[in-house]
Amino acid sequence: MKRYILKRPAVARLFQFVPVFFGVTALVFFLLRLAPGDAAYIMLQDRGVDMSAESLAKARSELGLDKPVLVQYGSWLKAVLKLDLGNSVMTHEPVLAELSRRFRMTLMLTLPAMALVALLAFPLGVLSAVYQGKIWDTICRITAIAAMSVPAFCAGLLCILLFSVHLKWLPSFGAGTPAHLVMPCFVLAIGSVAHYTRLIRSALLEELSKEYVRTARARGVSPGNLIYAHAMKNALLPVLTSLGMSLAMMLGGAAVVEKVFSWPGLGMYLIDAVTRRDYPVVQGCVLLYAFLFTFVNLAVDILCIVLDPRVRKTG
Repeated sequence: MKRYILKRPAVARLFQFVPVFFGVTALVFFLLRLAPGDAAYIMLQDRGVDMSAESLAKARSELGLDKPVLVQYGSWLKAVLKLDLGNSVMTHEPVLAELSRRFRMTLMLTLPAMALVALLAFPLGVLSAVYQGKIWDTICRITAIAAMSVPAFCAGLLCILLFSVHLKWLPSFGAGTPAHLVMPCFVLAIGSVAHYTRLIRSALLEELSKEYVRTARARGVSPGNLIYAHAMKNALLPVLTSLGMSLAMMLGGAAVVEKVFSWPGLGMYLIDAVTRRDYPVVQGCVLLYAFLFTFVNLAVDILCIVLDPRVRKTG
């Protein structure tokens, strides 16, 4: 297994990272330059400086925007290879240091949300599969569909209205205490709980209909052992693959939840940077997201190899 991991998926993913890296950086870099708006103009506007042609030219020179786009990209790429993402246009702080701080805040939000997904989706999915067609199955499916139908920003505003405005149980925005985590984690997790409840139900029902399960049932294996010792292991493979990608998507897609609750994470940082045309910050965020997706994809591949010997045999 160790030799398979080293020779196949890891090496393949590492080689895939190179074109993904250059492709993503180039695409984002040039699209940002094509977007309407001028970073130099926005910077001077924030500073309250007079918008004369001379001051705009000086600001563009300060930001390196007076050079050809290809030259700008080459200079930025050389700096990135040295782990220098530049400084924020607006705050003048190093982007790498700010990304590190914001990423820790996003992890603080997404990891408990993923734990909540696992704690709720697995028992609900198993319950729905075991009681297929019965009242518990109907309740789980209706609840899952309803939860998936509510947008994250809407669920966030409803939670603020109920738990902060009316009940006054939880703070409505910001960070700093465990109480600040409750609503953002719940809103971030609720859609995924619904999705994985349905996914686990479908995967488990498919396994329970297979011949090896019917044989075990005929031999008198108890229902609990039949589900958890036989069917669940095979049913987990597609679920774990999807969970890995969901973690990467949560890290990149928590922006809406972070904005609603004013959580100082990576997503909110990226939204503010796009609004203010802060090119170094946007490029650094997208680069980090590309790395996260590649790394998580690699980790999921290796996990599937560990759990499923058939993958090793096919290699």
